Amino acid sequence: MKFALRVILVLILVTGFILFISRDPAENDPLISPVGPNTALPKETAVPPGHQALSRPEGGLSSFVGEAADSLTEKYGRPDRIEPSSYGFEWWVYNEPVAEYMMAGVKNGIINQVYAAGEGRDVRPFSIGQPLEEIYRSTILESEVNVEIGTNQYVFTLNGDDMQERMLIAYDGLYGQLYADTESDSLFAVRFISPEALVLQQPYEMSYSGDLPVPPAMSSTLHRAVDRANELQVMDLADLFRKRAGLPELVRDPDASAVARERAVRAIRGAALKKEPVTLTEDLEQAQVPYGKAGENKAVDYVDAPATLHGWINSPEHRELLERPGFNRQGAGVSGSSYSHIFIERPDPAGASK
Repeated sequence: MKFALRVILVLILVTGFILFISRDPAENDPLISPVGPNTALPKETAVPPGHQALSRPEGGLSSFVGEAADSLTEKYGRPDRIEPSSYGFEWWVYNEPVAEYMMAGVKNGIINQVYAAGEGRDVRPFSIGQPLEEIYRSTILESEVNVEIGTNQYVFTLNGDDMQERMLIAYDGLYGQLYADTESDSLFAVRFISPEALVLQQPYEMSYSGDLPVPPAMSSTLHRAVDRANELQVMDLADLFRKRAGLPELVRDPDASAVARERAVRAIRGAALKKEPVTLTEDLEQAQVPYGKAGENKAVDYVDAPATLHGWINSPEHRELLERPGFNRQGAGVSGSSYSHIFIERPDPAGASK
């Protein structure tokens, strides 16, 4: 009898230890953008001419780039949200339902880009979910892509990872960015973008001859509004990614977002001051956020929320958190180019609003 009691006691202690360990949050290292800020290189002489651009796709979402924003609302109705960006244009967000997600960049009433990740969106000549093998077989992909704006010339140079994960295609007066999901070998999203917006955002290594455009200065109020917009977009796209994986969407948790926001701010300050980061466990407990399990993805220096999410889905450890089935809530925090995305498992998601 005493032996059996000892065995039971040992099992209880072992189980408790396992539960304690499994509760420890999974905190991934920050994913750093392959292209840092202010890395464009000036050329003293004109850059060499590039390959001839392809004919612009006929129809589909690419046809809206360069057109009045009214043309978009005539076909798709008013956006679900209108949010500022750090590049001087507004994002018109269509996220209801999230499975049909798309955003359009609008400046002075003109569409400068369309980002589409919804499987039903018309991104001809491609399709969301299309096997990458088909794209490689039917599309000419170059590692150097030229852009000419007036007398200014720009060259984007794509490295090996770019050629696999985020290809760039030059059309007549338009550029297409193909965001690949290398785990599923399929096309995750497409961005059709004007030459001016592409050069302004600098999503690849770039050299140039002439003038270098820079994003407009932002007030502190606008800066905060842009951060909040990026937070919502990260959570939108996380839900879209999980939905494709057959997982439920995550409840938006304001407490987790408050922690994520503080961690995004502190990540910038800590890097500047070379301070040791505070652990996710410490922050969640300090904020009295109840959780069973938790995890965090971080990123730095990506051009916007879609680019950040795309980086995470192509990083195995960050992707694992995005598609972990046990989580039921999420919170996101953004400060400039610093991103924190927290996942938690809480026992009380029922009845909570998304």
